Amino acid sequence: MFWHYTTGSRIDAIFESGKLAPRSPSWAPGGDPAVWFSTNDVWEPSANCAFERPSTRHRLLGTKEMTDLLCDGLFRISVRSSVGVVTWGQYCHEMNLASRNVEACRRVAAIEGSHPGRWLACLGEVKASEWLSVERWYGHHWGVIEGLTEILPDWSEPAFQLQAAG
Repeated sequence: MFWHYTTGSRIDAIFESGKLAPRSPSWAPGGDPAVWFSTNDVWEPSANCAFERPSTRHRLLGTKEMTDLLCDGLFRISVRSSVGVVTWGQYCHEMNLASRNVEACRRVAAIEGSHPGRWLACLGEVKASEWLSVERWYGHHWGVIEGLTEILPDWSEPAFQLQAAG
């Protein structure tokens, strides 16, 4: 099984579009856009939010916990195995990527606690009809959610109503 890992700051747009859209990886100039998946069943570290220090332009990759807190939660989408995927190695070879970019990606992945051998790429969009499940991280376990009702609270519930003091 493999998953597309993302954050709460992106999940609404994914639900609204009804698809996982291919994106061009920043580490692969000249590579085709792809939807990226991981076989890591806990969390894919390369999906952590990155923070840039404006004064030095130094990029700092957040942790799973920082990403959960600062990026509105952690989510993953599993898809049917029938969606066409290639391994990271196949992608790099087929895209004829520069070896220095491939090696730099491999080094950064290792620093982040990830492994490109777990990555899969789909070169086309993956429509919601191909999704098996959408899950949210609940601190210690993944739980299946059903659409937006599990993600967004019902603001009309009494718990969210402001009460006048006095």
